[in-house]
Amino acid sequence: MSFLLPKLTSKKEVDQTIKSTAEKVLVLRFGRDEDPVCLQLDDILSKTSFDLSKMETRD
Repeated sequence: MSFLLPKLTSKKEVDQTIKSTAEKVLVLRFGRDEDPVCLQLDDILSKTSFDLSKMETRD
C-alpha cells in the first residue's frame, strides 16, 4: 500500500475527485495493494508527483 499517495475507496470518492479536479492532470491507478507491479507504479508516481505538479501548459 502506498502511504505517499491518497487512496480513494469508493465510487463516490472517485466521482467527487474527478469533478473537483479542474485544469489539473488527474492520475488514477486501479489495482490491488498486494500487487508488486501496482506498488512499483505507486512508487514511481509518488517520486514524480512534485515535478509533475509544477508542469504547466502554455497556449
